[in-house]
Amino acid sequence: MYGKRSIFAVCLVFLVAGALPFASSSAPVPGGNEPLSGTKTLTGMTLVYQHKDTAMNCQAGCGAVAHGLTDVKGGDGFYGTGDDCPHCSCYCAPASISMISTYRGLAGVRTQQDNIYDNGKNVASGEIPGNNIIETHGIGMKDTGNTEVQTAFAWAVGVGIVQHSTGGGNPITGALVIQYIDSWHPILWDDHNGWPANQSALYPPVSGRTDMGHSKVITGYNDSGTPGNTADDWYLIYDPWPEYNDQGKLIAGGKKGPGDTFDPYWIPSGVVIDPNDMHMVDTFPNVQEPIALIIPAYGAIVVFALAAWRKEAA
Repeated sequence: MYGKRSIFAVCLVFLVAGALPFASSSAPVPGGNEPLSGTKTLTGMTLVYQHKDTAMNCQAGCGAVAHGLTDVKGGDGFYGTGDDCPHCSCYCAPASISMISTYRGLAGVRTQQDNIYDNGKNVASGEIPGNNIIETHGIGMKDTGNTEVQTAFAWAVGVGIVQHSTGGGNPITGALVIQYIDSWHPILWDDHNGWPANQSALYPPVSGRTDMGHSKVITGYNDSGTPGNTADDWYLIYDPWPEYNDQGKLIAGGKKGPGDTFDPYWIPSGVVIDPNDMHMVDTFPNVQEPIALIIPAYGAIVVFALAAWRKEAA
């Protein structure tokens, strides 16, 4: 039997450890009134290449093996040919989600691409979610129709997510990108028009690409010396496609990233702020304003717990 003070402790632990398991209807707010100017990049980001990264059994033909960081190009050493790995060709969403969950300090299955894929795909696509077996490969993950990317993202980070899209009536804007980066929120970007130049013609099948995009992570901005005007901004992108660094290639229209890297790279605002794309962020609390994201139902728990504790203390 719990006393009132114990109830307070239990509820408070539930609040902190529960980590917002339900989707929030409101986006994170910036941590303060930062001006729309300058350059900011998120420190602690780790580039993750897309590839099958565990020995999880694949019933579609790969068996229980992991693949190398650049197996997407297959044994012939060329990207976009017939021997490309079907997992590595299609794991851009799991790899991008892994970058964000790793940035959030998570580990284990929450950062492993095979597990992210297995827990995001659904039965309609031929996958049995969460059974630690991969029934499918080479088909990618959908972000419209079957919202597999969203499901995988929320599962990996363990909190709700906010989605920006034209269909949802809340497309991303340059000001929002700055607000998210200023409040330490990397942005999962599903670029529906930005498939890698040497993407395999087989994986994912072209017929399904209208429901998918090439996933990347937005991790910084540069305002080009015009604070308040986001149209000429540049965004720092962590791209899971391994070809850029492997072959020393710079993405079309991009600039090399910090340290003269081919990946991550800078890309102009006009490419990223596309109403046809999808942008998603987690609902982890902002560093400066952690209370801002608490769902009202959790707030009720806190009020109840505090009331019980104060009554006993009186």
